[in-house]
Amino acid sequence: MIQNRILILLFCVCLNSFISHAQTADNWLTQTELKLHDNSSIKISDLKGKVVVLDFWYRSCMPCLQAIPELIKLQEDYKNEIIIIGINDIDDQEDVTDYLNYKKGNYLSTYKTKESISQRLKINSFPTLYVFDREGKLAGVELGYQRGMRNLKKIIKATLK
Repeated sequence: MIQNRILILLFCVCLNSFISHAQTADNWLTQTELKLHDNSSIKISDLKGKVVVLDFWYRSCMPCLQAIPELIKLQEDYKNEIIIIGINDIDDQEDVTDYLNYKKGNYLSTYKTKESISQRLKINSFPTLYVFDREGKLAGVELGYQRGMRNLKKIIKATLK
């Protein structure tokens, strides 16, 4: 019984630390200019009024690749309300472009540059999805891939209300 309480306490401390780090990192992230695979760039802060989903992924990550068709469907279903941006700082621009074209991707992605956004934000679980509300504030984080992406959909729906 005491061991269970200790484990729960440790889990809560770790989760609180992760959320706290994610919230302080979101200020830096929302102001950073993201270079996208189609040679454009964007700042999340310029997307106020839209819900923004950032998908931290890379091509050798099987769960990441499984999530992409569902993200394409989400972007299609909520095309006027959300913007999905892939964050990939492992693969080069050509690889990202070729893969998204192959999958008929309807959203943009970053590619490997000098600065690793994933490392800066201490992302070590892929995919990791950040959801920002219409004001540009972090509304939720989803770690890993679950078939159907129910938790991500719940975060998006709550954020759209």
